[in-house]
Amino acid sequence: MVGRLSQYSMTSVPHTQRALVFQGGGALGAFQAGAFKALYEKLRSDDENDSSANKPLFDIIAGTSIGAINAAILVSYVLENKTWKGSAKRLEDFWRYISTPTPELSEALKQWRAEKEKGNALVASEEAARRYYSVKEFLKSGVERIFIPVYPPKDDTKFCDSQNKWLAYNNEPLRKSIEKFARFPISTSFERGEPRLLVVSTDAAEGTTVTFDSYEKEQGIRETEYGDSLHGKSIVIKYNEGIGIKHLIASSCIPEFYVYEDLDGRKFWDGGLLSNTPINELFNAHKSFWERKIGSENLEKSFKKIRSKEHIFDYNNNNNEQEKLQRIPDLELYIVNLFSPKESYNDTYVKALPLDLDGVKDRNLDINLSDGYDSKADGLLSDYVNLIERLISLGDNDESIKDKINRILDESTPRRYYTEEYKKNIDILKNTFKIVKVIQIYRKDDDDTISGKPADFTSETISKLIQQGYQDTLSK
Repeated sequence: MVGRLSQYSMTSVPHTQRALVFQGGGALGAFQAGAFKALYEKLRSDDENDSSANKPLFDIIAGTSIGAINAAILVSYVLENKTWKGSAKRLEDFWRYISTPTPELSEALKQWRAEKEKGNALVASEEAARRYYSVKEFLKSGVERIFIPVYPPKDDTKFCDSQNKWLAYNNEPLRKSIEKFARFPISTSFERGEPRLLVVSTDAAEGTTVTFDSYEKEQGIRETEYGDSLHGKSIVIKYNEGIGIKHLIASSCIPEFYVYEDLDGRKFWDGGLLSNTPINELFNAHKSFWERKIGSENLEKSFKKIRSKEHIFDYNNNNNEQEKLQRIPDLELYIVNLFSPKESYNDTYVKALPLDLDGVKDRNLDINLSDGYDSKADGLLSDYVNLIERLISLGDNDESIKDKINRILDESTPRRYYTEEYKKNIDILKNTFKIVKVIQIYRKDDDDTISGKPADFTSETISKLIQQGYQDTLSK
């Protein structure tokens, strides 16, 4: 059944792979626990009905910040138990473990209650006030299994401003919590039918995203290379044994809230700074892995032997003439978003937008962290590729046309800047793949939302988020 790891050989190139993407968002990540539970139930049922019992539940799980932590807990569970069955419970157990009761707020709520009793129509609901003041208390005293404040705050030694003190936090409790639910290092393999884990962070000095990959780059080598490789200035982070706890902390190291996370002498911040929804990182990792595995030359041959009645790609590794006609697998995308770029409309556009400071901060947060998937752009790209493939197929029955097409494909593309790599037209096309399905699940704010929602780890809120994720996903 689909709950178990695939037992058949994973040496052939699959036609399609299934990828799950988790957005970052602190405590809102509890929503993903519920969403994953629903996805597991739905996909298991669908695959069994389609006689796809051996199909992996997910081939790839990519995440940023808390999304990376959720992804790592799931992949670790699958590695440990050789099955997906029970993985949803493991993730939910993690969220129940790190949540905490609502702190004592009677003193903090005095002024709010006084205004409420006066009948002030502008004051927040009781639930919104509970969330707001809980977060304020957490920022003063910490969350036992997530973070603790480092007192005394650091003095401003640069401008000597007595009011400009830096209260940073220690994330050691989070490290220990993650390690109770995931085993490190995490190293997986396509050949063994294991899911691929992609963790996205930000190099604070380079100002670029960095993706850590549980799959090997070469035999026995796991590393991430980025920077200016053309001029010998590339940066290489090695982690041959697999993804460790430090990579997850690097992905979730919120600037100012925490200081930095050090890896191989480099300093990292939260991946959500540049890619809170790591779609591009997923696509790039997908292409580079299969280009290495299939081989650049085989990809060229496959593209030139374009799909037609005479040329059918071999996705089953059959020992015949078509064995080398392989293409990068297409992707099915499942994206669990924690932030929505659109405000919920209850009445008119003007009334829906907040006018209070916390509401404005909340709306700003949603927009900044909702860098979602652009289905229109990818759809357009797929249409272009389909058109090019059909034009190339005009040479299938005419050697003269085929020769002309092949000469065009072998021509170099124009370079737009001097550091750009030299490429041929075929290089642009040979490693293309299609997005054949996109399922997007969005967490929606309720009427009691606050700007501090990523830090609301109260048991009441976490339970509600898990249930919301489950119900919203089942309804998709």
